[in-house]
Amino acid sequence: MDPAKKIVSDGYDRVHQRYLELVASMGMQVREKYLTRIRGELPQGARLLELGCGTGVPMTRALARSYQVTGLEISAKQVVLARQSVPAASFIRGDMTRLGFATQSFDAAVSFYAITHVPRDEHMSVLAEVHRVLRPGGLLVITMGAGDSPDMVEADWLGAPMFFSHFDGATNEALVARAGFEIASAEDEWEAEEGTPVCFHWIVAKKVSR
Repeated sequence: MDPAKKIVSDGYDRVHQRYLELVASMGMQVREKYLTRIRGELPQGARLLELGCGTGVPMTRALARSYQVTGLEISAKQVVLARQSVPAASFIRGDMTRLGFATQSFDAAVSFYAITHVPRDEHMSVLAEVHRVLRPGGLLVITMGAGDSPDMVEADWLGAPMFFSHFDGATNEALVARAGFEIASAEDEWEAEEGTPVCFHWIVAKKVSR
């Protein structure tokens, strides 16, 4: 496994409980905004792929009430916990840069706070793979970086080393468009992680048929 991805996998194996506490501290206001967008776009029973699903709480659990959800997660421990927490969904351990799914096999793909753990030179590969597995007109909702930050490792993030990497919002939008998506909205959303303000760039887009 690539060293950066091993840091992420091992890190989330160790900090899964602290991460749940972090998510709880952030609240659901921003997440609910985008869950509402998804529900307004997708019919009940649609096939949805979630990249970097973590333990499945709270987003996968909410999505699985309406959709056929497949969660992809790099941390083995989090896959085990997700299967326990959200038995209605399916979970696979894997790398979002290489999706082992058939072309045009999903109606939507979502990824919340996850692609910033992938080396940014591979973000285009992630988006291209998502485009491949979505059906024409398929929905993409993704949380990306809001500022420019080259590959870096935070030595103690919730109790373990963690890798981060992302571009600024404008560059992210250009990548999404280049991958073959038409952007419906792109917004910086501010949240508080245990009292510390953080900003992510949320993009909603649809696959353009080629």
